[in-house]
Amino acid sequence: MPNVANTAADPAEAGGKKSLEERAVSELKEYAVITAYLWLLFALFSLHKELVQGLDISAWQQGFAIVNALIFGKVILIGQALEVGKGLERRALVWVVLGKSLTFAILLLAFHLVEEAIRAWFEGKPLSEAFADLGGTLPGLLSYAAIFFVALIPFFAFREAGRILGNGALWDLFLHSDEKRFRLVEDWRKWGRTR
Repeated sequence: MPNVANTAADPAEAGGKKSLEERAVSELKEYAVITAYLWLLFALFSLHKELVQGLDISAWQQGFAIVNALIFGKVILIGQALEVGKGLERRALVWVVLGKSLTFAILLLAFHLVEEAIRAWFEGKPLSEAFADLGGTLPGLLSYAAIFFVALIPFFAFREAGRILGNGALWDLFLHSDEKRFRLVEDWRKWGRTR
């Protein structure tokens, strides 16, 4: 499927390599977007838990949401560098998005289990009490993982669509009001359904 975007050519796609500075800036922007999305997700989880349990809204918990987002944002970047889920990219986009969402939801749950265990150890609490915050039971943990799975679907859908369209075309489509900056061209007669 041919894609047409009126954006500057990406040196990596043109056969060249990005400079160290370009890669660093690109990686930092990507990290900022991932962290912002995860911070929103973690902050809402924390707020929901406090409201449901009838607790006061804690600045400590909201601050911890930022720390979690910073750490897990880096985990996602490392997973991407290690090509976690790369084998899925040969499949239809829906399976890539669902597969990566599931994989990273499992990683996220594992990260939170370790985090709660460390916090319980520092506070001198038993592990069972620490895991009570995450549901305490297997169904509770699975529901927590299911919520993260669903919350990561739009994140990975946007990322994977952007990867396929390439060269910042998806960002241009969402962030610029000029309709002429991005146009997806698809000629079904030429491309057909020969796949």
